Amino acid sequence: MEPQWQPSNDSPQPPGAPAYGPPAYGPPPYGPPPYGPPAYGAPGYAWSPPPQQSPWGPPPGPHVVWAVLLWGLAVVSLIGVVIAGFIAFVGFYSNSYLDSYGVTTTATVTDLELFTDSVTVEFTTAEGAPATAEFVWVTGTRPAVGEEIQITYDPADPTYATEAGSDSDVAMGVVYVLVTLVALAVAVGAVVGAILVHRRRGKAKRQRAMW
Repeated sequence: MEPQWQPSNDSPQPPGAPAYGPPAYGPPPYGPPPYGPPAYGAPGYAWSPPPQQSPWGPPPGPHVVWAVLLWGLAVVSLIGVVIAGFIAFVGFYSNSYLDSYGVTTTATVTDLELFTDSVTVEFTTAEGAPATAEFVWVTGTRPAVGEEIQITYDPADPTYATEAGSDSDVAMGVVYVLVTLVALAVAVGAVVGAILVHRRRGKAKRQRAMW
């Protein structure tokens, strides 16, 4: 029987040699690790970060176009808030003004616009002057041409009139209040979204600077 080789306690063991048997000479294994991103850097040295454009680096964050679009949406929504809020205020104010100072009289329908539901009427003011007014009919069935209806007009401007007892201005004000609230919600959401985009871009920039 041939004697088995035993390593000498005096002979140094190279790195990577097995616990028993002859030493495993040769270069260390190369190549990427079996899992995870590739190991950049020279073999045998500490791990070094990948290049800036490497797919294994941190994400660049949202594109700046998103921030521009969100800020633009916020500005447009705020403009809508101002316009819709102003129209709502005018509607409530007009209804209150006619209730307080308006004059109610009988008028004759002279024209109808079926597409817009606009009604044109002619009447005589309290001072005896002829006047013509046009307004949108919002309650019930539209009157026929030649029919007499009750209207309330502004004595300072007889061309501004509405159906007597109608709350059309209030209805308009309520609609535009809802539009104002929606536009305000959109504006707030756009501002919050733009701020989040800027924060994520800043965070991604700091992360990439550390690579």
